[in-house]
Amino acid sequence: MESKAERICGPPFEVERTVPLLEAMRRVMVALAELGLEPELTDLGQGGDPTAWSCRMLTDGGAVPPMAQGMGKGRREEARVGALYEALEHYLTGPALFDPTAVELTESAQIAAGPLRNEACGVLLAQTPTQRLACHRYHSLGGGRETLVPLFLSAPWYVETHAGQLREQSADTYDYRHLMRYSCNSGSAVGVTADEALLHALNESIERDALSLLLVRSFLCAAGFRPTVIDPATLPGELAHAYSAAEQLTDSSVYLLDITSDLGVPTMLAYTAPTLHHPHRRGVGTSLSPVYATWRALTELLQTTLGETLSWPDAPLRGELAGLAAYPALHACGQFDLTDHLRGALTIPFTSVGRVPDQPHAQLHRLIATLNAHGYTPYRRTVATLPGAITAVHVIVPGLERFLLITDGNLILPGPRGQATAQGHEGRPAPQR
Repeated sequence: MESKAERICGPPFEVERTVPLLEAMRRVMVALAELGLEPELTDLGQGGDPTAWSCRMLTDGGAVPPMAQGMGKGRREEARVGALYEALEHYLTGPALFDPTAVELTESAQIAAGPLRNEACGVLLAQTPTQRLACHRYHSLGGGRETLVPLFLSAPWYVETHAGQLREQSADTYDYRHLMRYSCNSGSAVGVTADEALLHALNESIERDALSLLLVRSFLCAAGFRPTVIDPATLPGELAHAYSAAEQLTDSSVYLLDITSDLGVPTMLAYTAPTLHHPHRRGVGTSLSPVYATWRALTELLQTTLGETLSWPDAPLRGELAGLAAYPALHACGQFDLTDHLRGALTIPFTSVGRVPDQPHAQLHRLIATLNAHGYTPYRRTVATLPGAITAVHVIVPGLERFLLITDGNLILPGPRGQATAQGHEGRPAPQR
């Protein structure tokens, strides 16, 4: 059943916010001033709505710190504020504030035997048992347990070739050449409170897992896979407008897929198939609110497309699949061409069911309970806390899939969860405690 807010104004824009948008803007500007940063904002949609904005941070001297760039999506002001926060997140979690004294050098055998043993990279870690690598200490959400998590898992910048000086500063001599393909910033988030940041981070982790499982079901399963597609004619209000805007901007047929995994947290994929001129485009959204998950997916597709005009030096390359050419099934995953599957898709009407807690704090606890019920324990690290309670975090949920990294051309394999899905046993095995 839709909430009153969803019936009246379309997507529940405040559903995952602790404070109103104007207050969030005020707080981030105060925090940036404290850091000595000045935002440079650009409306990529040239006045359209929904739209996307980009932001890059400048220091007092006019320099651009590494990674201090970001994008925001949605309604005009929502996108503008979102770009500010994403650029701040990338700055806080990037190399500019790296503290070599905060890492703990730990033998990889200890990591491979702990909660991360069901990560796909665990096999590689087990092959170098006595070698030590830089880690941060994470605390479990909803409990007192803690674990050490290698920095490379959340910081691609740390394992790049030119980052040798950073590793030297922390006396880290580990050879990351084979591990770096498993590195991404998935699970990083910033919010005006810790609960808001953690909610965004967990939603992203669940989103990436669902997208990874879609790849497995589509291209690694022996049996045929039939995706579920939302009938765009049944989209309400602003969702219908966002869908039309996405089709017009991409000049392509947009498919809105429900890719919710066995975890049951609504996850939507807005997708256009690859062509001779560009790789596939996608936008993904996860939220306890199906309406908001759909809004995020559609507006992220808009953001992805508008962002193709940017030429940031730190922007990752997508679609470089030459390294997968010798492995046809993995190459198909990287190419992510769902055209054949979509011909036989199951089309369903859009529905919004269930009651979503009003506050991020309550939503966060529901997500933690959901993950725990499926055998997964989320772990957190507070990266930074700024004036106004703005908090940057990183979250990892051992056992959830990160196989989507293959779409960036990384030669990787799914972990145990993805392998179980390929065998027709989605959701198993859960990580052992």
